[in-house]
Amino acid sequence: MTMPHIPNRTHQHRSHAVRSNTVRRLLGALVIAGLLAGVAVGCGEQAASDLTIERLPDVDPSLPSVPTLPPPPHDVEYADGSFSVYGVRRRAATTMDTDVAITGYIVEIYVPPECPEGRTCDPAAAPHLWISDVREPGEEEDRIMLAGYAENQAQIDEAVELASRGRYEPPDPESGILPIPTNFAVGAKVKVQARFTRVSGAGFNVSNGMLEYRGHDLLENPDGTPPEAEED
Repeated sequence: MTMPHIPNRTHQHRSHAVRSNTVRRLLGALVIAGLLAGVAVGCGEQAASDLTIERLPDVDPSLPSVPTLPPPPHDVEYADGSFSVYGVRRRAATTMDTDVAITGYIVEIYVPPECPEGRTCDPAAAPHLWISDVREPGEEEDRIMLAGYAENQAQIDEAVELASRGRYEPPDPESGILPIPTNFAVGAKVKVQARFTRVSGAGFNVSNGMLEYRGHDLLENPDGTPPEAEED
């Protein structure tokens, strides 16, 4: 015999209770969230009303003036295509180990020291001189060495003595031998043809470059007069 189904009222009662509690919890959470939002808005409005905005003073930037670069001390290259002493070194990237022309003033000539009679002295250095961009350079003025125009001072002395009597005869150009300069003097303005190099055949070694003589033209006497005036 089949017994009639009897609903489980206890289970139904418990399910209803759980749902009621869940609803109450959700309603409570919503109420609390609303209260918190109201408090936050209220605090934000209060903070905004109490906020004081101050304008910072205008800033006037004080920048250093653009420096004025000093002009170069001398022309790099002259109208005739020759370089200044400053210029040939300024362009060393392209002028080093090439034949160049330099226009400048002879400011110092090496004079071999005298050897006392009866003593043995070290050999004198090969003849050489220095050229600058001004006739009377200061200590800071750049200058460049010129060498290779004679093997020793005796050659120069002999050539100068012969030239003073009009008897100096330069070697044949086809011989490849360079004539000995007879008009080099401190203060003279010259245009020198030379090889710009660091090491010369005369045994000199100059890190920022020197001149190996190939020829020259006298442009001014030491007193500034034209070379023709020397013969008057």
